[in-house]
Amino acid sequence: MFVFTPEDLIKVLIAVIIGGIIGFEREIHSKAAGLRTITLITIGATMFTIISEKFGDPATSRIAANIITGIGFLGAGVILFAEGKLKGLTTASSIWVAASLGMAVGIGEYILAMVTTLIVIIVLAFFARLDQMVDHIGRETRTYEIVYPGRDKKHEELEALFHECRMRVRNRKRMKRNGEMVSVWELEARVPDHLCLAEKLLADKEIKELKY
Repeated sequence: MFVFTPEDLIKVLIAVIIGGIIGFEREIHSKAAGLRTITLITIGATMFTIISEKFGDPATSRIAANIITGIGFLGAGVILFAEGKLKGLTTASSIWVAASLGMAVGIGEYILAMVTTLIVIIVLAFFARLDQMVDHIGRETRTYEIVYPGRDKKHEELEALFHECRMRVRNRKRMKRNGEMVSVWELEARVPDHLCLAEKLLADKEIKELKY
């Protein structure tokens, strides 16, 4: 008979705090695994550890280990690289945490599973708003591909625009294609500054094509 203890709940709550602190730092620096992702991973790892400690039969614990491995492959399948970013990390983490909750229910830890589920919902819902707030504080690097006529001084005008929008140029390159100039820029700035730049580039009638 498995017994839920207040210590188990304390472990989960500490996992939320620790994961939140690390995730917050990662979010500010615009890393792929941010606030919610790191927090969910920490919660899941804590849950799996709590559950594994409650198994007395080695054969049963091996089955549990195989579940964790299988869920890891399933979670990896939802992670995609699109638009210059990793997407699906939070969904993958949610799948991993859900597996730990299912195992908790399977061994009879109903209270622990329900309380942890509530914590996970709070992380997914409340931390999403916190994510948006952090995005306005942290800086993000985006790649811009701009196509424009090969007019003199246009390159310098773009650089002046980036400076006006408080952009930091991390990398740049230019090439000629079908008589037009194609410049690729890696720019670092806050999200609002990226939005400001995109609006100004889209309003520029000389720019024939913009990808970012």
